[in-house]
Amino acid sequence: MKARFLAEWERQSAVLLAFPHPFSDWQYCLDSARKTFLEIIEQILKIQDCIVCIDPRDAQGWNLICEYFSLNDKKEALRQGEIFRQGRLSLISVMSNDTWARDFGPLGIENEGKIELLNFGFNGWGLKFASNYDNQISNKLSTFGILPKMRDMDMILEGGSIDSDGEGSILTTSQCLLEKNRNAHLSKEQIETKLKTYFGLDRVLWLESGYLAGDDTDSHIDTLARFLKKDVIAYVACEDEKDEHYEELKKMELELKALRQKNGKSYKLIPLPLPDIRESRFSLDKKDDIYRLPASYANFLILNENTLLLPTYGIDELDYRAHQALSDFYKVIDIDCSTLIRQHGSLHCVTMQIPYYD
Repeated sequence: MKARFLAEWERQSAVLLAFPHPFSDWQYCLDSARKTFLEIIEQILKIQDCIVCIDPRDAQGWNLICEYFSLNDKKEALRQGEIFRQGRLSLISVMSNDTWARDFGPLGIENEGKIELLNFGFNGWGLKFASNYDNQISNKLSTFGILPKMRDMDMILEGGSIDSDGEGSILTTSQCLLEKNRNAHLSKEQIETKLKTYFGLDRVLWLESGYLAGDDTDSHIDTLARFLKKDVIAYVACEDEKDEHYEELKKMELELKALRQKNGKSYKLIPLPLPDIRESRFSLDKKDDIYRLPASYANFLILNENTLLLPTYGIDELDYRAHQALSDFYKVIDIDCSTLIRQHGSLHCVTMQIPYYD
């Protein structure tokens, strides 16, 4: 029996997050970011277990979570590896650079009938950002006993860059996986061979087009197109010919329409609207520089009990359209991610599901 890369909608043990702290890029909007994380954690705990990494320099964050969830484990200071469990919630003190658990967290496969966690290298999306702490988190979670022992893999790979149907196919983008600062020594053919070997894949479905302005990940697939079910793909669509994304997203749409399932049938495609969210930053010439954020409704998280957490952005009409489009397939719960997108990520980016294991 070969390995099988699990789909996100398969049974999960827990969801992993890393709590925002004042030594990260969240410092300037920390209170708002923490509020969003608490809302995400609260919704997860209604359904399943949640593991939250808290930097040992951030006793305030630990205490905030304990107070919010009425736990009795407040601290003046934290030790690396300190663990507290109550009900479905586990807190673990571990150093972190940032909060993007999707990309430093382990990936789950079924191997010989048992769940195995794979720990790929993480280098800050092609050496763009510091990742010295984040790259160690998965193994530390195993060492401290929060997660089972993992297998270290000889490849840089982020969880947000691939999406599985659970039946031997993944979606990914050439722009991300072939970016030179990730695996420069590997050709496209070699990368595909490794993916097929590690995940037991029959097919790698490469998208050559599609991007979102402001995206630091080189076009992660989880911001563009996602499997909703094995025969259904939700994707970001652009209908405004004046939008800078129009041509690229139309090309991506044509690629998706050309894809075929293993049985030769087309996929059912579910278009999601494209938000236009912009923020002002202070540039070096002391003038306001307005830039676009990579907001995406495709950055949803699927949980147990046929539940989907949907990032929303305070745009009532588009939020509603995205909710309705996905509610035919899942029970959809909206979470305002207007703060998360200010750091160029969203709900799926800050979470990593851990598959169910005995």
